[in-house]
Amino acid sequence: MRDDFDAASEIRQAGSRIWNVLIAIGYLYLSGMFTRLTGGLLHAFTVFIVGHLAFIIALYFHTRVYPGVVPLRRLIAMCGDFASLTVVMLLGEELAMPLYGLIVWVTLGNGMRFGQRYLILATFMAQLSILTLFLFSAYWRAQPYLLTTFAFVALVLPAYARLLLRQTAEARDAALTAMQAKSRYLAHASHDLRQPIHAIGYYLDLLRNANNTPDREQLIDRIERAIGSVSRLFKSLLDIGRLDSGTVVANPAVVALQPLLADIVQQNEQSASWNKVELRHVRTSVAVSADPILLTTMIQNLLSNAIKYARGSKVVLGVRRKGLTVAIEVHDAGIGISDEQLPHIFEEFYRAHVEGDHDTEGVGLGLAIVNKLARLSKFSLALKSRRGAGTTAGIYDIPVVIEPPSERAQIVQARPKPLSGYRVILIEDNPDVLAATQALLEQWGCEVQPHLALPTHVEPADLIIADHDLGQETLGTDAITAIRIMTSQMLPAILISGHAEAVIKKQILEVGITVLAKPVQPATLRSMLSSMRITGRDQVER
Repeated sequence: MRDDFDAASEIRQAGSRIWNVLIAIGYLYLSGMFTRLTGGLLHAFTVFIVGHLAFIIALYFHTRVYPGVVPLRRLIAMCGDFASLTVVMLLGEELAMPLYGLIVWVTLGNGMRFGQRYLILATFMAQLSILTLFLFSAYWRAQPYLLTTFAFVALVLPAYARLLLRQTAEARDAALTAMQAKSRYLAHASHDLRQPIHAIGYYLDLLRNANNTPDREQLIDRIERAIGSVSRLFKSLLDIGRLDSGTVVANPAVVALQPLLADIVQQNEQSASWNKVELRHVRTSVAVSADPILLTTMIQNLLSNAIKYARGSKVVLGVRRKGLTVAIEVHDAGIGISDEQLPHIFEEFYRAHVEGDHDTEGVGLGLAIVNKLARLSKFSLALKSRRGAGTTAGIYDIPVVIEPPSERAQIVQARPKPLSGYRVILIEDNPDVLAATQALLEQWGCEVQPHLALPTHVEPADLIIADHDLGQETLGTDAITAIRIMTSQMLPAILISGHAEAVIKKQILEVGITVLAKPVQPATLRSMLSSMRITGRDQVER
């Protein structure tokens, strides 16, 4: 493809040279230059013009017959261009002055088509041409300011063009790097999507024929693992897409770290078990100023990354305080990262992998997401590792809140409560999703009122869960508003959407609505319901 582009550039340059010479000859004829010259000088000039025209036509056909990059041909053509223009300007004097524009054209044309080296060479030839005018023409020596202007323009414009060429080359290289990264991503993503989906198909077939409970439980566990892999992949893609779109905004709040860390560890216990990782966290009483959602995402990515690469070893999550800031660090005793790979670990779609290592899931987005979120939150991110000795990754410079949240608020965040008897109105237009969600909620002890569309009547309830798009131009927010009017209560609500969470939040003006982006992990939904039930009870007690 590059060779075809170079060949086309050569042909275009050769063709435009012919047209420019014909235009120049027409101008010289109309300006009266041929009548100005007499005798042998006119004859010599005519022979020169005809010879040069034959020369550039021959170059054109040589380019057509032998396409591609021929450096010697480029050099000969450039010498012919500048030599002919110099001769014409020497003889034509003031009549040939407009042809100076062709000197600039030849300089820029060769540089823009063929690269910076040819631009520098053409600039040198242009200055040599102007110097020749000064040395061999009394007329041009009598025009020092004009000649100086010519030299200045023939120097400044190529210099600026060279700057633009360099910037264009940098942008092209960046785009090429991004394209290569996307290609790597497609290769990794297709593999990581095919693997669990392929396994799920087999597990489901085995599950149909499983006769005893232990076998069924094992198969269900494996299906859950495969679905979790797909879900984590999609979540990474959604996160990086939201960050690249610029829709994510940090909203700092007072966050008690102990309940937040405990919840993250609890969500990763199953993954740690699957990877035979001993996972623990060091308790802390520190509260910080941070966006709880972004901070959770950062810690979650660091922890899940450590678990993946620390198979069969230990992972510790802890907090290190330094003055008025803290660092949240994840230490693992896994395979570590080599010195050659460390500079690239925060790049999108990069996975630190050495031949012979265990294959790990993911497409190399976890640390890239943490890096973007840390910059957005004005925290710093660092990672230290040694091959075979483990890794320490941490989020640093998180401001400490001197007066932490009240003891009651921390207890509310930490204590889990059962969902038995929790009354939920569930609205989902997809029958399969409705049935699956209803079954899951009922398994947790909830009393569910399922609806495939906006309900016309509801029983008393504690919570509304609605899909964002309900079909027939109806949104989940419409259903929530309608139910609140029916019940005359400002019922808390959860809106589940496949759209970017930040975009949906901007569209929602109603209070008391929590947005969850699909896919929603059961543990996340259960934790959210438990927290909302606790909050509701405390409000009643007050």
